[in-house]
Amino acid sequence: MKLKSTTTLIILILLVNSSIFVIGNNNAETINLDDDSKEKEIRVAMLSEFPFFGWIELLPFYVEAVSNYKWRVGDINYKFKLTKIYDEDIISGELNTKNYEVLLVPGAGVGDGEAWTKGFYRLPKIRKWKNNIANFVKDGGGYVGICGGAMLMTELSEKPKTFMERQYHTSSLGVTCVKSIFGGPYSFIKPKIGPPAYLNFYYERDESTDFNTVEGCAKIRSGVPLDVTIINSHPIFDDFLEDTQRVLWAGGPGFVLPDSPDRELNVLARYPLEEMSDNKSTQLREWKYTGGLLGYLRGFLKGIKECRDLNKPLIYAFQDLYFKSGDWEPTDEIIKINLSNKPCMTAEIYPNENKGRIILNALHPEYAVWWGGRIENMPDTNYNYISEALYRWVNVTPSDETPEDEISHNWWMLRRQVAWAAKIPDNDLPSVYGASQVSDIYPYNQSSNFTIIGNTKEESDGIMSLDLYYRHSTDNCSWGDWKLYGSDTDRSDGWSWEFNAPDGTGYYQFYSIRYVEYEGYIEIEKVPPGPDAIARVL
Repeated sequence: MKLKSTTTLIILILLVNSSIFVIGNNNAETINLDDDSKEKEIRVAMLSEFPFFGWIELLPFYVEAVSNYKWRVGDINYKFKLTKIYDEDIISGELNTKNYEVLLVPGAGVGDGEAWTKGFYRLPKIRKWKNNIANFVKDGGGYVGICGGAMLMTELSEKPKTFMERQYHTSSLGVTCVKSIFGGPYSFIKPKIGPPAYLNFYYERDESTDFNTVEGCAKIRSGVPLDVTIINSHPIFDDFLEDTQRVLWAGGPGFVLPDSPDRELNVLARYPLEEMSDNKSTQLREWKYTGGLLGYLRGFLKGIKECRDLNKPLIYAFQDLYFKSGDWEPTDEIIKINLSNKPCMTAEIYPNENKGRIILNALHPEYAVWWGGRIENMPDTNYNYISEALYRWVNVTPSDETPEDEISHNWWMLRRQVAWAAKIPDNDLPSVYGASQVSDIYPYNQSSNFTIIGNTKEESDGIMSLDLYYRHSTDNCSWGDWKLYGSDTDRSDGWSWEFNAPDGTGYYQFYSIRYVEYEGYIEIEKVPPGPDAIARVL
């Protein structure tokens, strides 16, 4: 009886969801670019439909990371132009390669909701929606899917056994060769704990939380920061010097690759070797729903009261059948994640003459990360429910002891993914460390005089300059000190230096430092952890 009522509840929420009836806002724009222009505008369509009413809009993280981001490589100016599009726009044909280079599909309420609801594939409008996105990729468009946006693209690697598994499986757009496998947070498919898809990542929070600190991020940002293994043989990561990078995981899948893919396919990153469920800091223990139908009714009544208090439409109360129903009781059972060493980021090229590019992220590069601490259960009360949090992070390392960029820690990663999906040349992707870098030098062997190109984030104001640093080695093993070679103070003719090998033949390494002088202060880029580019002078 409990299983039947749970399934009925999920179907009810899905059927009242606006995306089933495909209601949206049409604000897509058509932009024509001159391919020979030095100004390259990368038109990104960001799917912004929230199929589940009541979602908190998390899209500003994507907007801030990508929208209007500008960078210059030599004398070529690149700029992302991000436009929100909706289901109605896709169905009407606005998503095409004349209008956009890339479709960005976020996770959270967008990708997850679309993956659930688009499982109703027999509905004519949904079939058209899916076909139009698939045709965009087949026509050469790029696709960047984050978490639920990756689930929307993939089929499950194993035969689905439950209603929700079937929804994810049949929502697949049919253009990727990658399949997915659920991790532990999708244990909501088990009847014994009810329907909560986001149960395991809804943390305590309050109105006083400062989201500009790492402590605040640990409260508001549901998920687990993981040190994933980076494979730096692909252009997206070939300028990244470390073996691991901390990225937020919030219940995304593991990826399963075919033994003999029909296309160029690369793993960009893998989950850590240690299972999350074996690490005492990240172990999640299941909660069991014990409220029955009365608990759902109480949640609905709580939702009605909140709608009246906040002057929201009463239909939002249906969301609270899910988030405010109780009681939930803790158990001692540890949720098995089973994602150790599985791919969590992939890049592929669709196998036809148009070569559309697909990036799949099981993780969230747009979100902040934090250090230290552990997950623990919230105290067991007489009425625990999801939106009051079942978990919390404790003992997070304070902001003054962590890196300064935890808020935007991985925005460079998202920017490079979008640029690569848009077919920007590999050597012109946005910088990895800080605001600038030296572009790779080709060929590796050079004469005593050659041109070095700078790659830097552009600002709308401030006086910019770019310094080139180098060091020299005669044997490619022992290196001299870093030296300033010269400053480029004139952006009008591009960022570059004519390098004359002042230390003679041998091996050279390079990096750049950007300066921006604003009214009253100067912003100086930090020194990167290693060289941006290398060359040998014969």
